[in-house]
Parts: sequence; structure tokens; C-alpha cells
Amino acid sequence: MKWIDYRERLGIGFSDSGKAKMLSNMVSSFIEHGKLNENYTNEDHYRFCLMTGIGYAYSSFPAARVASLFIKNTFSVPKIISYYVAFVNTQIAVKEEHRRALFDILEDFLGEISVPVDIVWDEDGGFVFPKGVEELDRALVSAPLEWLSDYPQTHKEWINALKSYASLASENASDVADKFRKALERFFQEFFGKTQTLENMKSEYGRYMKAQGVPTEISNNLETLHQSYTNFMNNYAKHHDKTSKNVLEYIMYQTGNIIRLLITLKKEEQNA
Repeated sequence: MKWIDYRERLGIGFSDSGKAKMLSNMVSSFIEHGKLNENYTNEDHYRFCLMTGIGYAYSSFPAARVASLFIKNTFSVPKIISYYVAFVNTQIAVKEEHRRALFDILEDFLGEISVPVDIVWDEDGGFVFPKGVEELDRALVSAPLEWLSDYPQTHKEWINALKSYASLASENASDVADKFRKALERFFQEFFGKTQTLENMKSEYGRYMKAQGVPTEISNNLETLHQSYTNFMNNYAKHHDKTSKNVLEYIMYQTGNIIRLLITLKKEEQNA
């Protein structure tokens, strides 16, 4: 049983600040005493300072010490994660499998304080993505990353949307929603080989459903959903800054659901 779960079972609750303090101690101790200085150069240190906005006045410190110092004195889980991610991603000289191992350790630390996350990778390195419902995340968030290898532009847009969602705040909710719209629009363009906007491919979408033998009741419903999706984006995200933060998870899952459906139908068509 995890230490934090054991404490909570005893009725000794943990506040968010308590979890953050526990995480900062675990991560800073790991960086400072886990022999990470052996792989962390002064160039990496400089890149870390640039990425995080930390002044380079600490250049006299041992290379990894500055990351440990700031994390140890940070009591916000998102900030600790962001410092650690910067610490790992700025180590460009080490092998990717080493960086992945460092992210696995962070995932373990977060698991210890009951903060579920996924690690997503792209050409910039790794970033931490908050988990929602595990079954939905696996099917509608993580799986599209694998399937989109045949749709490189969409893969790039989807990663961009997920990165924005990982730093979601009320102030950028409409921008995040619009990134999911762009990912879906790019997917439609690559999937159907067209250049029209998302809203102008409604009939293309409907025809494809019918051609694949999707029952009329369902294909009509999906066309209606497509219309509702584009109407929402136009009225709340694309042209107006009115998106509420609490609908973004639904938007993310709905975008992934449409992508998943079309790719699944395409695979069945190719295997027929």
C-alpha cells in the first residue's frame, strides 16, 4: 500500500500542499543524490535556466544542483513537474532511453502521491499529461498517437493540442479547444485527401460512413455530432473566447473518438 494511501486510511489526510511537499522532497533528493550530476553538463544547466526562466546566477553551483534547489523550495505539484521535465529534456547528450527512464521515475513518484499521469513523447522530448478516465485515455488519447503514424501532420497537431491541454487554465481554454479543432480538421484533410475546412467536409464524412455500412441511424447521428462540434468551435473557440475549462476533457475525448472511428473503419476496409 502506498504511504499516502495508508495515511489516508488512518484518517490522516493530505492537502495539495502536503502532496507537493512530499513530491518536492522525493524529486530533489533523487536529483541531488542519484548520481545524476555525472550526466548533467554545464550546457544542460544553461538550457535549463533558459527554459524555466531561472537566472544563470547559480552557475557556480554543481550542474544538477540548481534543479534540485528550485524543486526543493517549490510546493506546487505542477511547478515541480515542469522543473523536472525541463531538467530531463535539457539533457540532450544522454540517450533517449535514459531520459525515458527518468520520466518513468517521475511517474512512480506521482503515483506515490496519487496524482495519475501519462508521459507523452515527441521530437522535443517528454511531457507529462494528466490522466482522466483510464479506459478513455488509453483508447481516445494514447491510441490515436500510435494510429496517426500514417497521418504525420495530424500527429503533430494532436501532440500540440495535448501539450496545451496539459497546461490548461481558464485563460487559455478557448485556445486549447481550437487546437483540438485544428487537429481534427487536419486529420479530415489527410484522411479524405481534401483541403476544405472541417465544417465543409460534413458531407464527405457522411458519405464515408454510409459507404462503410454504418447504419443510417448511427451515420446520421454522427453527422449531427459533426455539425454540433463545428458549431461549438465556431461559436466558443475559433471566433470567440468563450470556452469553459470544464468542457475541455469532453472536447478532447470527442476529437479522439472521431479519429478512432474513422481509422478503425479504414483498417477494416483495408483488411476486407
